[in-house]
Amino acid sequence: NGTTYVAIDSPPVVNSVSPVEIDSTAGGNATFTINGDRFGNGVQAKFVSNTGTELTPTSVTRVGPTQLTVVIPRNSFVNAQEPYDVKVINASGLSSVLSGQINVDQAPSWTTSAGTLATIYDNATGTHATVAATDADGDTITYSVTSGAVPPGTSLNSSTGAISGDPTDITSSTTSNFTITATAAGKTVNRAFSIIVNPGYDGSSSS
Repeated sequence: NGTTYVAIDSPPVVNSVSPVEIDSTAGGNATFTINGDRFGNGVQAKFVSNTGTELTPTSVTRVGPTQLTVVIPRNSFVNAQEPYDVKVINASGLSSVLSGQINVDQAPSWTTSAGTLATIYDNATGTHATVAATDADGDTITYSVTSGAVPPGTSLNSSTGAISGDPTDITSSTTSNFTITATAAGKTVNRAFSIIVNPGYDGSSSS
């Protein structure tokens, strides 16, 4: 430095980060592990959006020269600004960036209200009700019955959410309660529904 010899700092190296996907609507904090090399004392980390906005974590813990633990609120991330880069800055100001690492992927949301979907007769055919959910990321949504069951004789279309078929004949009004799970890119959301089936007037009994 003109007077004495000083140590020449080297920039940090960022090799990986985990997790690489976050749900910004889940609430609370997300904890990231950043792996690399030459992480010095006083090191800091940032998450940089595709618009250049830098997110400052709540805390950065230097586990050692090759690993950092970073905590940041999940709602700091914005879906429209993914993917986020990971930037590590040593106290000297030298930094390194690992680009396009973190995606914001939200769970699907229901557009069909919970509760009774339909009241039908046991001699009805065709589609009796259709459930629907949306996904902010545009991922394909699939539907499945994860508890209970749709009325016997009917089935749920996993692609369209339509419940159709010819219900099994009954002698008295029956309510089928069930939970349908909507899944998009591995993220799920559940909702409880029911369908009421009444006996139809088909000439098999006196009026």
